[in-house]
Amino acid sequence: MSDTIAALATPIGEGGIHIIRISGPDAPAIALTLFQSADRKTADDLEPQRVYYGNLVDPATGQPVDEVLLIRFRAPRSYTGEDVIEIHGHGGAYVSSKILQLVLDQGARAAEPGEFTRRAFLNGRLDLSQAEAVADVIHAASDKALTSALAQLQGRLSEKLNALYDSLVQVLAQLEAAIDFPEEGLEFVQKQQLDKNIQSANTEIKKLVDSYRQGKIYREGLRVALVGKPNVGKSSLLNALLQEDRAIVTPHPGTTRDTLEERVRIKDIHITIVDTAGLRHRPGEIEQHGIERTRHALAQADLALVIFDRSQALDDNDAMLIKEVNEQPKLVLLNKSDLPQVLDEGDLKKLAGGPAPLTLSATGGEGLEGLREALYQSALGGRTSGEDIVITRERHRQALAEAQSSLERVSQSLQADLSEDLIAVDLNIALEHLGGILGKTFVDDLLDQIFHDFCIGK
Repeated sequence: MSDTIAALATPIGEGGIHIIRISGPDAPAIALTLFQSADRKTADDLEPQRVYYGNLVDPATGQPVDEVLLIRFRAPRSYTGEDVIEIHGHGGAYVSSKILQLVLDQGARAAEPGEFTRRAFLNGRLDLSQAEAVADVIHAASDKALTSALAQLQGRLSEKLNALYDSLVQVLAQLEAAIDFPEEGLEFVQKQQLDKNIQSANTEIKKLVDSYRQGKIYREGLRVALVGKPNVGKSSLLNALLQEDRAIVTPHPGTTRDTLEERVRIKDIHITIVDTAGLRHRPGEIEQHGIERTRHALAQADLALVIFDRSQALDDNDAMLIKEVNEQPKLVLLNKSDLPQVLDEGDLKKLAGGPAPLTLSATGGEGLEGLREALYQSALGGRTSGEDIVITRERHRQALAEAQSSLERVSQSLQADLSEDLIAVDLNIALEHLGGILGKTFVDDLLDQIFHDFCIGK
């Protein structure tokens, strides 16, 4: 990391200002080669966190390129932990690219995606989970997503994981003492306490693993599949939730042959609604392809809206529908409340189980607000703001699940009074997985994967 990098830190295009960010040992010298002010400055004269006004000049011609503001952030008190210069200029696409090229011509290298944040991690300014949270803050599309990302960026997840990591290191130290100094008589005199500590840590890790579904919804939104037999009103319900005629609606069964995805926002949660082909026995050849896509959409959904026609009796297609939904989280809806009721709700209870169904009319609008509130509460999963941190990334969930499995083996080995060597192996594996989330242990390939999706300039 001895070189100096530069990039446009604001979006490409026209705007009020643009910001060129330069980071590395040569950042001040490069900037001052291009920057001219009334009181000519040297690198040593640039006070940190102070704004300087002047012109950005092309050294080849001596002609000004833009009026700019220049700010220095001195290492290690900068975003990357290195010397950082920011050049704030007018927000034209041409002028920003011109200034960036001049910076590169003075010896800086074009930054790769996420390289500024990567340097912040490698220089100890952020741990790896906080670095990932930077991208989540940038891409947050709702209040819940932003709150969750900020909590992780501020170190709440790191604090919890570091505390768990340190407690397990203490357990490992006791095990290794017993291994290294058997002549001292260090045996499992605290075996029950060690097991208690392991189980306590595992309980906290399990809570984090279980929070992933909720965290994923905060980060990506709730994915909802509308499922039911043909002609129960799935497409009408999609149009009602979108408040526009997006899906074709006809009285003929089998009109919907493919899945149709649309996004709506309910309060501060994004919800992707997937309209699907009706599920029924003995479909036609083309309809069968649509049903296969319905099954795929159902498997990918966080929640199934299982829709029944209130004006029709249950039949074997409804039984097939419930079998397809299986153990998927679901809300049961009785549509067409504007028509006389024929469906027996007692029979539906026996078939579908769960809480009482919601009754609504997709065409008339009755009950839609109740459905929106039910969708929102499902997205929250019973949580309220200010509760424990949730994890939002599959990488974290997988590492925590592996750590959980290792600690379960540790607890079983303790209870079976197995040797300290065997127990220490599993404990070390658990620590390695926890450390991988924080960046205590990592490989370059992992960093490449994480920072590849960052924008250039961050």
